[in-house]
Amino acid sequence: MRGCASHMNGFIVKRVVISWLLVGGLVLPGGALAASVTGTVAVAGQSSVTVETPGRAVGVVNALASAADRITRADLPYVYGGGHAQAGVASVGVRAHGHNGRRVGYDCSGSVAAVLGGAGLRPAGAGVPNDAGVIQELLAARLIAPGAGTGPVEVTLYDHPGVHIFMNIDGRFFGTSDGAGGGNPRGGAGWLDDGAPDASSRAYRRYHVLPSVLRASTNAGHSVTFQLGGLDTSQILLEPGVRVQVTYRQTREGTLEATAVSYPGTLSASGVVSAVGDDGSSLTLQGVGGSSLTFVTGAVSGLLQNVVVGDTIQVKYVKTSTGLVPVALSVTAPPAAPVPSGTGSPADAGSGSPASTPPTS
Repeated sequence: MRGCASHMNGFIVKRVVISWLLVGGLVLPGGALAASVTGTVAVAGQSSVTVETPGRAVGVVNALASAADRITRADLPYVYGGGHAQAGVASVGVRAHGHNGRRVGYDCSGSVAAVLGGAGLRPAGAGVPNDAGVIQELLAARLIAPGAGTGPVEVTLYDHPGVHIFMNIDGRFFGTSDGAGGGNPRGGAGWLDDGAPDASSRAYRRYHVLPSVLRASTNAGHSVTFQLGGLDTSQILLEPGVRVQVTYRQTREGTLEATAVSYPGTLSASGVVSAVGDDGSSLTLQGVGGSSLTFVTGAVSGLLQNVVVGDTIQVKYVKTSTGLVPVALSVTAPPAAPVPSGTGSPADAGSGSPASTPPTS
């Protein structure tokens, strides 16, 4: 095996689906071409977003084995630092022997973290520390304990701190290889069929996944990371926990570029803007009868460009843990012009005001 160390009330509301064009198809595990992936935003950055798809409830051990199968089928080469930027996502790694900035794959701790993430034992899309850091995270979360696992259902991690890490799932070893014997001939991650002689080495510390964890079930799905290219993220809602549908394509380098993002189950409301936060963090919409909705707009402040108090607008939004967040906004009428003094009656002056018109959707 290869050694490695790397570091609503007065508003007309309806459900709709909003789509934002991005920059730029993708191949799901197993090589199946897909038009889109639907899931929940797990990690969002300036240039990428990780979406976790829903999975059916399965046992943790089966989920670990399925993740290992998936990585083995991908047949990726060994890449120093690969899989560390976001757990479960093969990457170009860091500059070292063999690095060319295009080849994607995993190193030892990156591949082990990908398997653990596939069973929900690590946060989807989160960064991956080195081998010792992975062990410390699992110990802190009380998912593992020192010593090898026992019995027919067991999972053991073998760690030579700062050098190498691999694992045993129900008696079958998984990790990166040295390219000889059993395993990936290019040193990449996969099932190892060489008996894993390092498992008996005193240099390796053994840790078993607790039986209570192994007896549980998980619905952790597959995590997919998309590059956003030159997209203006100030106008796109990519907040963790938000349900999205991403259409994509796969580049020659193996990265995934989003081509569109939709929001299933989006809601719609219309009315008159009664307030806009000075810092662009909020917007209040006035409906018929004085009812109002306040939207949290800090994550999508770009949507408020040129919106002023008095505008009649239509908002498409989703409900999140932070409140109601717009995903699209359009101005349907500007503020009503003031009526010159002494011209017409107050009733006449107000008859055409957007504020007195029932909201539409």
